[in-house]
Amino acid sequence: MTGVRQACVLVEGQTEENVVARLLQPELSERGVWLTPVVLKTRRAAGQPHNRGGVSTWSRIERDIRALLRNSAVDTVTTLLDFYGLPSDTPGYSDMPAGDAYARVAHVEKAMARSIGDARFLPFLVLHETEAWVLAAARELAELLESPKLGDELAAQVKAAGGPELVNDGPDTAPSKRILKACPEYHKVVDGPDAIELLGLDALRAACPHLDAWLKRLESDGS
Repeated sequence: MTGVRQACVLVEGQTEENVVARLLQPELSERGVWLTPVVLKTRRAAGQPHNRGGVSTWSRIERDIRALLRNSAVDTVTTLLDFYGLPSDTPGYSDMPAGDAYARVAHVEKAMARSIGDARFLPFLVLHETEAWVLAAARELAELLESPKLGDELAAQVKAAGGPELVNDGPDTAPSKRILKACPEYHKVVDGPDAIELLGLDALRAACPHLDAWLKRLESDGS
C-alpha cells in the first residue's frame, strides 16, 4: 500500500486479534496506518505447531518482537498486551513506582523500549487488561446481552474507579473478573469485541486516555 505505514501489533490472543482486525485496523487505515495483528507464540511441544495466545515470560515476548523487527518492510512494531498478569521478569516491572497506574505502566513501557533498543518498536500495555475496554462499553454489552442491570452495575464500577483504565488489577477485581461475576455467561472472544465495536473507537478513546495516547503515536510517525 503506497503511502501507508505498515505496523505489526503483537497481541495476546484471539480476543485482541478480533479487536484489532474489526475496530482498530479499519479506523487506522483511514489515517495512513495498516495495523496487522500477530498472536504471541507460546509453548510448543516437540513436533507440534505453535500454540497461540497467552504470556509466559519476557523472553518469549522479546523473541516475537525481535522476529517482527527483522522484517524491514515493517515501519512500526507495537504490542497490545495486558498490564495485568504481565511476566514479572519484564523490564521495568521490578522497580515500578508506587501509586498512579499511568505512571506505572509508562515506566514499564519505557523500560521495554530501552531493552529492545530499536526506534521502530513502540510498546503498549493495556491498563489493566483488554476487558477494561469492555467496561467502557458496559451499556453496549448490556444491550447485546439484553441485560439492562448489567450495564448499570458495570458502569457504576467504572465511575467509582475513575475510568475503565483505572479499574484495578486484583485477582478477584480485575475487569475480566468483574464482568464474569456480573455475567457468568459472558464469552470474551465474541461478546467483548462485539460490545467494543458497538461503542466505537472514538468513544473508546475518549474513555481510555492511555489507549488514545498510543493510537496518536501510531497515527503520527510512531516516535
